[in-house]
Amino acid sequence: MPVLTLDGKDYDVQVTGISRSAEIRDGQNADTLLSGRYSRDIIGTYYNYDVTFGTSKLSPTDYDALYEVLTAPQDYHTLTIPYGQATKTFEVYITNVTDALRHMTRNYNHWGDLTVSLIAIEPMRVPE
Repeated sequence: MPVLTLDGKDYDVQVTGISRSAEIRDGQNADTLLSGRYSRDIIGTYYNYDVTFGTSKLSPTDYDALYEVLTAPQDYHTLTIPYGQATKTFEVYITNVTDALRHMTRNYNHWGDLTVSLIAIEPMRVPE
């Protein structure tokens, strides 16, 4: 089973780290009441991921192709990623992609430490 599927395409790349956060967002009607008590207006729970890739086994061409997909100026991507003991598929937008030039030769530049931030575009869970 692939660790990362983006827009229906499986990527043959080693994932060295995945961190996720669950953001429980309030809507515009959340505020502090006159009593001092905070009143929530929960929209729902958004699942966001940071994924770090081990790219040492990728050819420079494959690395560049993955980088181009991750940095494409598009509204959103469909992501399938581990969640609990299974996987979850949902739409995300990419906010940040970072990498570092590890070394250069005459024939190619070796990049590494590729990390991408994937933010859910809608809540996966909503209040009952």
